[in-house]
Amino acid sequence: MKMRILTMLMSGLGCVAQAQMPVSPTPAPQPQPTAAPAQAAPAQPQLDISGAPANNPNAEPTNPKLLGMEIPMLDPSNDTISYNGGKFDVGNNAVVRAKFEAYLHGTPDTSEETRQYSKKIEKILKYVRGHYKSQQSIGSDALIQIGKTLYSLSEVPTDGQHAGTLASCIVNALDAQRANRTRRIENARINKELDSLARTTNNLNKSKSTNNSFLVAYNTKKIAQGQADQAKNAATNVQSELAAKVSYQSNMVNFLFMRRYDHAVIASRVYRHVFHDGDNTMKIEKDSKADQFLKSTTGLPPTVNTVDTLANEARTSVDKHMEAVHSMLAQNKLGAATQHLIEAVAIGEHMISVLTFPVEGRRRVAEYWTLRKRALSALNARDYAMVDQIAAKMKALDVEFDDSMLLSYSAGKKRQSDLCIRNARKALMAGDDEEFNRCITEAGTIWPLNPNLDASAKHLEAFDNNSSVLAEFRTLFARKEYRTIFKEQERFECVAVDPELKAQYKEVILVISTIDAMLKQLESVAEQDRVMGPCIAYEKLVEYSTTEPRCVDDPGYKDALNLYAQKAHDFVQALRDAEECEKRHEFGSALANYYRALCLYPKSTLAGQGASKVSDIIVKAQY
Repeated sequence: MKMRILTMLMSGLGCVAQAQMPVSPTPAPQPQPTAAPAQAAPAQPQLDISGAPANNPNAEPTNPKLLGMEIPMLDPSNDTISYNGGKFDVGNNAVVRAKFEAYLHGTPDTSEETRQYSKKIEKILKYVRGHYKSQQSIGSDALIQIGKTLYSLSEVPTDGQHAGTLASCIVNALDAQRANRTRRIENARINKELDSLARTTNNLNKSKSTNNSFLVAYNTKKIAQGQADQAKNAATNVQSELAAKVSYQSNMVNFLFMRRYDHAVIASRVYRHVFHDGDNTMKIEKDSKADQFLKSTTGLPPTVNTVDTLANEARTSVDKHMEAVHSMLAQNKLGAATQHLIEAVAIGEHMISVLTFPVEGRRRVAEYWTLRKRALSALNARDYAMVDQIAAKMKALDVEFDDSMLLSYSAGKKRQSDLCIRNARKALMAGDDEEFNRCITEAGTIWPLNPNLDASAKHLEAFDNNSSVLAEFRTLFARKEYRTIFKEQERFECVAVDPELKAQYKEVILVISTIDAMLKQLESVAEQDRVMGPCIAYEKLVEYSTTEPRCVDDPGYKDALNLYAQKAHDFVQALRDAEECEKRHEFGSALANYYRALCLYPKSTLAGQGASKVSDIIVKAQY
């Protein structure tokens, strides 16, 4: 559940594991485009796409591989990436966090050099896009000019010399085509020479002169040599053409997986203008796993256009993500903005729209991202009070942030820990040391920073030193200092180990709790009616002392009785005067005082009963 709280969705080619993939070293600076001799291309790379074992179709398939690099596969149902035989949460992966945090704390590349770089790349893209749509041919001079422009861009730090690599691909392919054309011209020349030699040899044979035998043998040898040269040139052309295509296609696919999508698009759209045979199929072994995988992307045989489509789609996806980031930040939707930005960075960290994202936007996303990290750390540390604080801060930053999962998870764990503490207290009262230790350990495991654990530690200390506590309790109970026991009831819980003291402890808690509840009610009555209320409160306190004599020694009861006696002074004084007159057998004066009290509080039980009693004495003459 912790992982699901802070997950992030990521998609696209090479989105997470690029930092773990083997990356080609930075190419050395290439020579400017010239008519240099063609270089031998490396052997055709083996492209392998791994799948489920044929003998076990139910086995979980491994990720596909292209050019030796495993392609991370996203499972959007649980926001996990499958890579190198393992699965991990994309929002909690060290590689993702490190790259994304480095980006957030980096400086946007808004230099004039980068702006000019972007304009030139866009100009080339527009140029090749126009020829791509119109099917117009790009001449060699234009291709060489594109190569020169790319060479000049390779020195810009943003490019990382990839433009130079692309320029070299174009130049080397053109050189190979130029060399092939030279060999074809040479073969045509040889063919004319062979025709001439054949005619000469035929005429010599017709003359049937013995002197011509040497010339016939010499011409025959030259014809054989010329045919061998023609065959060699033809074979070299085929090999050179294939090697040039394999080299070009390998670099083109490499641009795609290094997320240099601009370079991949330029390379794929220039391809047909460099190789004029119209064959743009990828040089992959037919029906191999690689062939089947590339076919599955479009349902068609794998072609250079497949790379064009994937790269162009990635460019569009990154730009859309960045548009969404700006929109979400404007609406204070930090969570959605963070999600879109991490996807944009993971898919296209080299795109201009990503590189030039402003500092203020990065700062706001970094603040929210840091809170997400802290929330995860707090969850891992089981610091649920901190989780609540972080959830409140994230809610303040993001108008759409749903804190219900964090808060409900935190509240559940806190309640679970408090319940264990409660069970520990019960065990303490029952004198079960072992159960107390088990419950208190479990409470600390669930919520190590539970503030109630400190109080439990005091309980344990009191339990270990209960002899002095028991003696203190006996003394306070004998003195009827119930209020003191009540105030420190948690410390005195340990007296429950003695059955007699346990009953006395419960008695104290019940008496003081009842008094406090009554005092709270009387306080409310006195506040509601400031004239009759104090009279009612005083009379109820006097009546309660007759049913519960133990209350008269309680300081809280005494304070309340004195307070209401002052507030209802005239009523209380009338009752006291009546009682004094009764004692002196001045029953007429006593009756007058009771009626005076009834005038102040007509519903007074004490005044009413006193007046009735005195009236009976007067009427019956029982002086």
